[in-house]
Amino acid sequence: MKQKPWFKFFLLYLGGVTISLSQLKIVPILTTINRNFHLSLSASAWLMSIFTFSAVFLALPGGSIIDKLGPKKLLLGLFGCLILGNFLGIIAHNYFWLLFSRFIEGIPFALIIMVGIVLINKWFPETGSGLATGIWGTFSAAGSLIAMNIFQPLAQKGGLKAPWIFTLCLALLLLILYAYFIESDSTNIQAKQKISFHQQLQPLLKNTRIWTLALAQGAMAFVLYAFITIYPLLFTSFYHLANSQANFLASLFGLFGVPFGLLAGYLMDKFPHHGPVITLTAFILMTLSCLPMLNLQGFASYVLQVFCLSATIMMASSCVMVLVPKTVNSNQLVGYAVSFVNFLYYIGIIIGTPIVTKMIEISWLTACLLLGGVCLLGTISIFIFIILTKRKELNS
Repeated sequence: MKQKPWFKFFLLYLGGVTISLSQLKIVPILTTINRNFHLSLSASAWLMSIFTFSAVFLALPGGSIIDKLGPKKLLLGLFGCLILGNFLGIIAHNYFWLLFSRFIEGIPFALIIMVGIVLINKWFPETGSGLATGIWGTFSAAGSLIAMNIFQPLAQKGGLKAPWIFTLCLALLLLILYAYFIESDSTNIQAKQKISFHQQLQPLLKNTRIWTLALAQGAMAFVLYAFITIYPLLFTSFYHLANSQANFLASLFGLFGVPFGLLAGYLMDKFPHHGPVITLTAFILMTLSCLPMLNLQGFASYVLQVFCLSATIMMASSCVMVLVPKTVNSNQLVGYAVSFVNFLYYIGIIIGTPIVTKMIEISWLTACLLLGGVCLLGTISIFIFIILTKRKELNS
């Protein structure tokens, strides 16, 4: 199978989609969950938030974990957690057991991005890594699109626990396929264990280019997850659309981004020396797409704004993840670099929604200016990355 990297990547991508399905399966059936478990809206919101908390706790140690176990063992472990979490969800009969099961499911969510980037750079050492990384960045959007269409009818036909059973079976199948088709790590794991987590992380903390990419990715995540939450509210509360129209527009946000992850990867592969400029362009366009959110005129303009913001956010995110492995001096540090960038990514997810919703309570204009400012912060971070990269090239 060493000569079939795209087949292995296809299996990996299915794994990412499955983890996304596991994360989002409760969203279409949240009303039913609330009714069956007698939950308030704030209590049920924790069933989603607990995923992100798992990610924050595990993001930084992720590089050390993959360094010690190797990507295959960690991938198998993540899907073992996914299976366990969904099994606990099936047998959960009260809120706290269900919440605990969601925490276990969140462990794969915390580490799968990093594992994917490490494996992609292993399978595509010379060409194709940019395209593969771009495609890899779309698994969450693909999972969202599928989840919103299959889990509600599945629960209606098979009962409330049917989405958990479906996800468990899919995860079990992938665990078997990974064990058979993905090769074990060939490096000397014992030698790696002699180097401490602090020793590995120290050069990254001194790498200002990694910091700029991490800040840019955190800014992107802040804006992305804020809009995921506020889009229905924007279209109902500010533009006074019907709920059905608002939900339709919000659903387009995930759909539109998928092809642009591929486009970003293709461009980064096709023009490797212009990767930072392509990334900067994506962040500039993301900022320009965000700012007109309160000045739209008519349904066509609503769709256009959702399209532009979705496309540019996906391109910005994918471009950053292509650049991250190129900012370290050895393959062994790739996992640590991705972990560090993901740490700020998850921080952006956590703080984005509550801060923006608080700003909306002040005014929509305040929220809009905040989101535009965060986009601008990401843009400035990439601009600084370009300056530092040019300086490094001149000194080498």
